[in-house]
Amino acid sequence: MAEQVRRIRRFRLDACEESAQSSLAYWFIRLLSYRAVGDSPPAAPFSWLACLWAWGDKLIVLRPRLMDFMASKGPKNLGLCSTDTAGCAAEVNAASERLLYAREVGDSGWIGTWAEMQFVASQDDPHITTPYDVSRIEQLNLCTFPIPVENEFFSYLRFGFGRWPKSVCSSRHCSPLSAYDRGKFPLFSDVIPPNKKIRIYMSDPADELKQVLLQSLDGNDQVRYSLDGTVRITGDLMTLVPPFVDSPDIVNKVIGVQKDLTLGPLSFYEVDTITAEQRLVLTMQPGETTASYRRYFVGGLPKSCCTNPEATSATEIQLTAICQLTFVPVSVPTDWLVIPSVEAIIHECQCGRYLAMDEPNAKTMAAFHHREAIRLLQGQSVHEQGALNPAVGFFPFGSARLSRQRIGMNI
Repeated sequence: MAEQVRRIRRFRLDACEESAQSSLAYWFIRLLSYRAVGDSPPAAPFSWLACLWAWGDKLIVLRPRLMDFMASKGPKNLGLCSTDTAGCAAEVNAASERLLYAREVGDSGWIGTWAEMQFVASQDDPHITTPYDVSRIEQLNLCTFPIPVENEFFSYLRFGFGRWPKSVCSSRHCSPLSAYDRGKFPLFSDVIPPNKKIRIYMSDPADELKQVLLQSLDGNDQVRYSLDGTVRITGDLMTLVPPFVDSPDIVNKVIGVQKDLTLGPLSFYEVDTITAEQRLVLTMQPGETTASYRRYFVGGLPKSCCTNPEATSATEIQLTAICQLTFVPVSVPTDWLVIPSVEAIIHECQCGRYLAMDEPNAKTMAAFHHREAIRLLQGQSVHEQGALNPAVGFFPFGSARLSRQRIGMNI
């Protein structure tokens, strides 16, 4: 288990049974569940609503899946068959999006809608880009110590620091130790011109002949246009063929990526047309159709500290972050739901059903079901985290150690 913890670089809410079996807590909980129904533990893989996974001294509760909604009373309440995957997915997606963006959710989100992740940056490349299922970084630790995370407007405050980085610390001080939101980007790492093309590799042979729309600036920094039949489009339509497909022209900057639904992930590489060297700049998952990832600039990075043991460079700096998860539509029964309560989703689905009705009491019933969904999620958050256990830091003498403030310990 210790070796697994060292090797896993991203703390996600999607554990598997193999990882959980190494924990005594897992087996204890699983045996109790079978004892409650009078069954013996089978050897086949489990399929509960949620399993518990031991992570150090924490137990992570997994989110429900689409199949858990399909097995509940939800489809019956909506007039759907429990085997109608597409219909159930459409209702669940609409309800999940309304609940995730509801004004009652607050700043931190519902329980289970955030995740702890690890990133790597360096002074040569002080940027971190979040995965597709992350909306934003809430809190960030650098070398195990928290640093501020500023939004895009912070760089434009009057009498502020301005926009970092600046040329060779031309001001009286270098960049403060903070992270600055830079907005959404279509790549994990930008193309470094000149003489570069984009090369796309597919991982599943069944994705042959599917298409990718690559929108870019050419070698003269002009937007590329092409024809899809008789329709003019921005970018180049690239058809996937083995072993790879290259962009038809030099690419100085990628401004957008769209693709068909695929069976496997696609890997995008920057290729030097002179040296043939390749560098990975993007990986798109099968369910992604557009590329959009939030990026942060981390100012004031030290040369080295908390070096990642798997890092390829001695100057890589490890950062950990609490990330707010974004809405990701579900399509198959095994997809995880972003909202952690099936009952809340059922109420919100009924809310959506009444919103579509033109009846005298429809809006009243819609408001009732929405309130019930919010009440359940608020109750679940209190149940999981407690109502009287906030995270508070109290520093009556400042944040420096007492020895540095020349204050004795006898207070």
